[in-house]
Amino acid sequence: MNVTFEIAGPSCDLALHPISESTARKIADFGRGIYKQKYLSWWRKGNTATYGMRYCPDCCVRVFVDSEAVPFDETRITQDVTTMRRRLYLNSRAKFLAVLGFDDEFCRFRWKWNDIQEFDPAKFTFNVQRWDRVMGEPNYFVIDNVLYDGRWADAEDWCDPEGFTLIDPIVIDLEEVRRELAQEHRVPELA
Repeated sequence: MNVTFEIAGPSCDLALHPISESTARKIADFGRGIYKQKYLSWWRKGNTATYGMRYCPDCCVRVFVDSEAVPFDETRITQDVTTMRRRLYLNSRAKFLAVLGFDDEFCRFRWKWNDIQEFDPAKFTFNVQRWDRVMGEPNYFVIDNVLYDGRWADAEDWCDPEGFTLIDPIVIDLEEVRRELAQEHRVPELA
């Protein structure tokens, strides 16, 4: 039998990059216009980028065994997530972070596994990132990949993309984050 996991909703391509003070000023000056400069190709590079399906209330999740839809408990998708934190660069000399990209391209993604002997929905595992603190929005989940019984999909299809709008660049001042964390971890003085 074949098993298919399908999600329709907004996809995203976001990147979190350390930037210099001068680049932070340029982003403040140019706003969305920064994408017209060299940064359009730059923001997709590096190991802090994510490209996937944003899991949110606007999504439609379906699971098929062969061509028949079967019930699926969606709460499993966000049971084990990796949190993308602004803290990522706190121990570095970086002063600012920039978030660039898009998160509103409506499309459908399908992962399909062939020759499955027995279907068990508990065998799905999800690679999901949580970008809450970075994006300033609760429950900001991005599905990077789906596995079934520890297997990568035999086929992946990205279907029906409808275009996207680049987000307003976000600049995060790491000094503010460092101060915030210092306040959270301050030991009260004994009287």
